[in-house]
Amino acid sequence: MAVRVGFVGVGYIAKEHLKRVLTDPEARVVALCDTDPAAAEATRSSVLEKLWTTAPQELLVPFAEAPLYAEPVRMFQEERLDAVFVCLPPFAHGEVEFAAIEAGLPLLVEKPVALDLSLARRISGALRAKGLIGAAGYQSRYSQIVPFVRETLGDRKIAMTLAHRFAKLPPRDWYHHQARSGGQVVEMATHQVDLLRLLVSDISTVYVSGARRIATHETSEILDASVASLTYANGAVGSLVTNMVSGHGNPTYARGIHIFAEGLTVSILGHEGESRTVEVVTADGRQEWTLIDDSMAVQDRAFVRAVRDSRPELVLASYEEAVSTLATTLAHQRSAETGRPVRVGALLDHPA
Repeated sequence: MAVRVGFVGVGYIAKEHLKRVLTDPEARVVALCDTDPAAAEATRSSVLEKLWTTAPQELLVPFAEAPLYAEPVRMFQEERLDAVFVCLPPFAHGEVEFAAIEAGLPLLVEKPVALDLSLARRISGALRAKGLIGAAGYQSRYSQIVPFVRETLGDRKIAMTLAHRFAKLPPRDWYHHQARSGGQVVEMATHQVDLLRLLVSDISTVYVSGARRIATHETSEILDASVASLTYANGAVGSLVTNMVSGHGNPTYARGIHIFAEGLTVSILGHEGESRTVEVVTADGRQEWTLIDDSMAVQDRAFVRAVRDSRPELVLASYEEAVSTLATTLAHQRSAETGRPVRVGALLDHPA
């Protein structure tokens, strides 16, 4: 039987999920919820237009006819749902997750899962107490690059990493405010942080120098440039360099992650949602592989099947893992504010 799915938040990132879930024969999107009905209907129309001639009608018709709610609690009470995608902006997490958990619904929550670590930990604990599947939107964990890079690195000792995330300031107003978006690393470069944690080891300490240099004419309160020194739990070191001032374009090497290990360097060029090139440099020369996969589609299908078959191990980016990634990005934020190194464990050790 198909998994009956509801969406809370029907904006940009929900549109990306919908385009994938609506091609999954094991899922049916049967209910939507958003505080802006006009925007939600615009998303629905856009997705239907995109998929109408390619996706099966038996998948699209329930979505086309799905009721649109303004209140998530009402949707949870009135609809027969098996799972929920929570696609909210960073500042809006909390009440929706707790209401869904109270209704006994597994969740896939887009990143960052919160802006407050204690809130995220309470949600994680509530999921665990109810025995519910909790997934987070770290789609890179589902990419072919992960097993490829892991096999390439093998058990070699890693010395250092270099990661970049360069972009322009997004036009959404909430993004410009620290208390609503969390800033670039918490909201966007969290993908790089999560992938580094997965491929290298947990990050133990973050020491950041940040500035507002060019986007100062905007209403933005967030840093538009930062350089972070990272110390990993396994002894490796690294840097995370970010900016929101290079909308004019970036050098190729500045779109990815570089891992310097004993005897080789592995570079993952590109960001989540793109085809990526993996470059491996050894004493024998340089080789490249381009890996084309839709990691968000793989992620969403894994979540649907995890719910259908009660197999939480199919979820490669758990809510609990997302809490640890959030702690690392919040340590980055605190270090930028204080000018001091911040130990990630100190945040995680603090009572929720």
